[in-house]
Amino acid sequence: MPYRMRGRGPALLAATCLLLAACGSVEASQPDGPPPSPGRTQPSAEEPREPGEQGEQGGDGATPSERPETVRLTVTGGIAGVRRSILASTDGTVEISDRRDGVREADPLSGADRDRLRTLLEKVDFAALPPRSVDEGARDMFVYTLEHDGRAVVTDRSVPLGEADDLIGQLERFLEERL
Repeated sequence: MPYRMRGRGPALLAATCLLLAACGSVEASQPDGPPPSPGRTQPSAEEPREPGEQGEQGGDGATPSERPETVRLTVTGGIAGVRRSILASTDGTVEISDRRDGVREADPLSGADRDRLRTLLEKVDFAALPPRSVDEGARDMFVYTLEHDGRAVVTDRSVPLGEADDLIGQLERFLEERL
């Protein structure tokens, strides 16, 4: 499948939609409103449903706990001034960028790769990771920035980060396969 060139607009739109979806409704945060619930609030019997919307599940059949998660790995540095990144989602979509070709959609993840990504994301405790673990005295090293669920971890991989290292390695393989 050939790569399709994409601008930054679709990625920003998708990120904005994910952010807004994660915020919930204003009514749910009101003292008199219904109790907060993850994802979208359900319309009452009088309110029309959107096409394809079914009960507790969205139109795609995914429950709130099955919604796709995204993770971004950005690799920078080295003597050549590398800058490339991958944005991968547990729904299989992949977007990559590099200095030469810019941002573009890439071949999707296989079912096994999606499962591996989902498993690694479940294992990594982003809240327990140090936000920065870089040997400041090192030169011409690659720096890896891992972003997920509003958290960022910056490392040069000089300090072991456990499961996060496995996630970085997997995302780096996905990126190399699609460059």
